[in-house]
Amino acid sequence: MKKLSIIVPVYNVEQWLHRCLESLFVQDMSEDDFEVLIINDGSTDNSLLIADKFASLHTNIRVISRENGGLSAARNTGLTHARGKYVWFVDSDDFIEPNSIKHPLEYAEDNQLDVMCFFFQLAHEDGTIQTRLYSPRHSGEILSGPDFVSYTGFVMSPWAAMYRREYLNGYGLRFMEGILHEDEEFSPRAQFLARRIAHLPDVVYNYFQRSGSIMKSARSSMRVKSFLAISDSLNEFMLSRTEDGTPANNFFRKRILFVFSQALSHWVDSEDSNLSQFKEKPYYPLALPTGLDRKSRFKGFMINHTLWLYTKFLAFSKKI
Repeated sequence: MKKLSIIVPVYNVEQWLHRCLESLFVQDMSEDDFEVLIINDGSTDNSLLIADKFASLHTNIRVISRENGGLSAARNTGLTHARGKYVWFVDSDDFIEPNSIKHPLEYAEDNQLDVMCFFFQLAHEDGTIQTRLYSPRHSGEILSGPDFVSYTGFVMSPWAAMYRREYLNGYGLRFMEGILHEDEEFSPRAQFLARRIAHLPDVVYNYFQRSGSIMKSARSSMRVKSFLAISDSLNEFMLSRTEDGTPANNFFRKRILFVFSQALSHWVDSEDSNLSQFKEKPYYPLALPTGLDRKSRFKGFMINHTLWLYTKFLAFSKKI
């Protein structure tokens, strides 16, 4: 069995794909220890040609083509085909720090982790790098999933973590398809359910900030639909997996407030005039969590008191 399966969804990224794939092979690991699954999600540019060229040079690369279905579907396809003990989702316009994979992977193996989290950097189009260094509580400690989300409050993007494949399969953890911002739905569940999870201060990943990315070009109406679907899912998960008054329950209430407010923010930018889709949610008014800062507490109060006035306030604040 391979130690690691690196899943790289690809859709029309010919400008950036070479850099991404090349970075995976500037590592202090033997190619016998890992595999790279390139999931061509119906690309119409030269992305597939680039992927095939890399596959001809490395025997541990597999190229799998599918009809375009979006990032979630491509990641799920990769997970279906993965053979490694751990899996890692790497976006095709991002890239990896040299010689950075071996240590967190060995730490995960040695400590039988379900999830291994690490640091990342922001890579800008002008070539500058902005390191996202912070000092998380309990960094380096091995925690249960409920303790991790309760103590740290972190929601790590899937590309900032390695997951034990049998753990994901055992819980049937997959990405919700047909939405944007799928990480907001997947990561809280994947972190919470972990039996053993840890975060190391290793800088591993470079998250590329480009103007033409999906997140920066999506229509507001699609974002509203996506955030509401995520809010629905997290609420259902919270009710089935946590008890009222527990720190983990409070964590999920914070996530729901954040996601629900994001849906409202994008609703203001859309042409939709229907606010009833928010009011009809079974969890509205929102049960506000404890420990909110003043701004979040005010936001939650306004959302619950009057959606109409809250959206007017949002619209005004975006104009100034």
